[in-house]
Amino acid sequence: MEFFYFVEANALIIMLGCWLAFMIKKEGTLRASNQIFFRMAICNTAVLALEAACAFVNGRAENSFYISNIILNAMRLVLAAYASQTWLLYTLHFLRPKQSLPKKIQRLIFIPFLVVSAFVIASIFTGWVFYINKYTNLYTRGKFCFIHMIATYGYLGSASCFALFKMLHCRRRPDKMCCTYILVFVAMPVLSGIVTAINPYLNIVWIFVMLSLFVLFTRVQFAQIVLDGLTGVNNRNSFDNYLYSVSSGKAFSACLFMMDINFFKDINDGYGHPEGDQALEQTAKILTQVFKDENCMIARYGGDEFAVLMVSGDQLTSVPVNAESLRLALYKAFADYNSSSGKPYELTVSVGYAFMIGRDEVDAQQLIKASDSDLYREKQRIHNSKYL
Repeated sequence: MEFFYFVEANALIIMLGCWLAFMIKKEGTLRASNQIFFRMAICNTAVLALEAACAFVNGRAENSFYISNIILNAMRLVLAAYASQTWLLYTLHFLRPKQSLPKKIQRLIFIPFLVVSAFVIASIFTGWVFYINKYTNLYTRGKFCFIHMIATYGYLGSASCFALFKMLHCRRRPDKMCCTYILVFVAMPVLSGIVTAINPYLNIVWIFVMLSLFVLFTRVQFAQIVLDGLTGVNNRNSFDNYLYSVSSGKAFSACLFMMDINFFKDINDGYGHPEGDQALEQTAKILTQVFKDENCMIARYGGDEFAVLMVSGDQLTSVPVNAESLRLALYKAFADYNSSSGKPYELTVSVGYAFMIGRDEVDAQQLIKASDSDLYREKQRIHNSKYL
């Protein structure tokens, strides 16, 4: 009866793995992280299928089952090590999207997998990592099984340490959330691994790995919904939803900054759209740096336009921030960037802002109009000064 429960649980998770692999393949495999995620889904699904097959042949007396038990367990252990190694590669690619992983590092990461694989294959004849009793056809751990565990959990632990290091050193909230999800992903398999180490017959590690993959995939899909794919800040849909939640039937005080890049069309026309994309990315970085100590939401409002919303639900009688100081700080940050960028053009923005004490969505829309009007006046001033 326990065998059927185990196979049934594995079958459900295998179906989930196949669905994940299909969805990530459907998304496209141009990005390295997507390719590695696809490999992870396939590997974990295969490990679960092999575990179910091993459970089926384990303990059956026929000679064919004995040989199958050896081969299936060797494949399962090798593939489990490869899946863990793939997870570390995915973590490095996922948390370093703008940087390619050096070939030397990739080879170094691959070495423990090769060592473990050699031990597992040798175990077919030596029983170092595992052996199958010839008379009972029962799987038993070998005296060097810890080598496989060290490599498997070493990969997961290294991914956790890297994610924790990134989380402690990154300043952008989306980046911190990415690192947090990586840590949560590893925590579930590690806890289930501890349970398996205590009770080897309760092998639930890869079931929890697949569930963690599903959680991570859901998180990535959600990020694509709320974040701007180019700049990494919130997108327009996310901004509108946040403003609606702030102004939905309750009093609020808010300061909204609206800004766009000056002469952005000239950058695109004169230096190409890739350079225009870099200008948008750099603008988002500068905004994030200037507002890093403020409780605010930064969003790409559309095209070359950005918005920063600062809300205070408690202070309804005064401006919650020194808006003019922040506007000047933005101008200075862009001037500092231009002095050292080496670009053949200057990257500048026009910034408008407005403050409002409001009580509903109508007031929120008025806040957008007021800040947009101030942006228009500021843009006219900058354009006029350029041609004076």
